[in-house]
Amino acid sequence: MPRRPDLARRAELANAAFEILRARGMSTSMRELAEALGVKRPTLYFYFPDLNAVFETVLEQTYRALAASVIARTQELSHPLDRLRAIATATIEFHRERPQLIGGLLQLWAVGGGDVNRILERERKIVIGARDALVADLRAGIARKEVRRCDPARIVDLVLAVVDGVLVHHVLGIARPDDVVLELSERIIEPLRMPKKKRKS
Repeated sequence: MPRRPDLARRAELANAAFEILRARGMSTSMRELAEALGVKRPTLYFYFPDLNAVFETVLEQTYRALAASVIARTQELSHPLDRLRAIATATIEFHRERPQLIGGLLQLWAVGGGDVNRILERERKIVIGARDALVADLRAGIARKEVRRCDPARIVDLVLAVVDGVLVHHVLGIARPDDVVLELSERIIEPLRMPKKKRKS
């Protein structure tokens, strides 16, 4: 049987390779990358057949880490609007703690070559899955009369678009994410909250 890649070692190499590519540029060859990593070329090719494979691994690790961060932030919240805001906050804080991540990913996207459509399609499926879950959460909140009647899909799309825009501004160095999330919450999210019914005495 062919030897299976060590997943922990693969993740370690992907993170190190990502930092090298970000610093040296995406024109770095696999030979140069192997030298910088201190591994033999056959070892690098065993884990990654090309730079796109490095990109996909980093992207997958990023989504897993982001999902864990979001779950930790939202699992104790009972109201769908609180969860929606927490997701926006958690996403921004996740990238704030990793200031070079978005810029590096954008560089890798730019050199995706023929595989870029496949990579984007994979990412699209992940994002759509998360989006659909948020829409369903808001829709359930409307049914429970916790959330005012609205178009849940439009609300979720707006929130995600604002968060994505803030992350791009973060790369440009002009982001004020806390102010943006506060404005988003005050003008879009909170007005959808149904007041709690007063108990009859």
